[in-house]
Amino acid sequence: MRNLNLMASVGDHSGAWCDANVVTSSLMEAISFVTPVLEMFFIRTVGEALAGQQPPDLDRRCRSFVREEAVHSCMHRRFNASLLKYLPTTPPGVATIQSLLNGTQRRFSLPFRLLLAATLEHFTAVLSKGYLTQEAQWDFRCTIAKQLFAQHAHEELAHRSVVFDLWFSRGKTGRVGRTLIVLMILLAGLVYISVAVPWILHHKTGKHLMNTLSAFGNFIVRKRLNISSGLSLRELFLFTRSDYHPEFLIATDAIAGIK
Repeated sequence: MRNLNLMASVGDHSGAWCDANVVTSSLMEAISFVTPVLEMFFIRTVGEALAGQQPPDLDRRCRSFVREEAVHSCMHRRFNASLLKYLPTTPPGVATIQSLLNGTQRRFSLPFRLLLAATLEHFTAVLSKGYLTQEAQWDFRCTIAKQLFAQHAHEELAHRSVVFDLWFSRGKTGRVGRTLIVLMILLAGLVYISVAVPWILHHKTGKHLMNTLSAFGNFIVRKRLNISSGLSLRELFLFTRSDYHPEFLIATDAIAGIK
């Protein structure tokens, strides 16, 4: 990921900077706030696994993955700092996700954490694919934010197989185990979005309840964001198949062409 000049994004994000819609903007901000938390979990987990013996090619790919995730985390933290110019603190739910991942780091084995990281990376790849199919239709008031999310999505798709291959090289989990992990992440993600997005939106609408409800109502009626294309349940549950590999999600030569 090239080092974007996020000093240019320090402007006012308290309004509808994404797709001229406050709900879409709130969703993007909620995703940005939780991104560094997830990426630090990926970095720690893959870094711990690299202490063992790996095939040279996999070792190289893992180290490149760690470097990219570190850059992603840094860039989102800078963007989030600009959001905190209008928000009083980080959205509710971020600390809970952090606590859950920290607990996982302490209490569960490395193979389980690699499975969790591989599943989370699968979710990220599915969301990135959905995002890149939609973002060309959106009007971004903040060019830097548009570049940040687009670059991140492209790079997530490009390295979508790394953690999966690392986990798979240490043995695999059956379909039931994979399904439970997918369901757990899906539930946690929906709870986080259900808490964080309304909280951010409430601040964007001047902390007026009726304005917040009106914004949600207009969003639903106008269908300003096609959730089904950004969050494909079918593609999410592909991970549960015993013959699945992340390369099947999208052709490698098609990544650069997604608009």
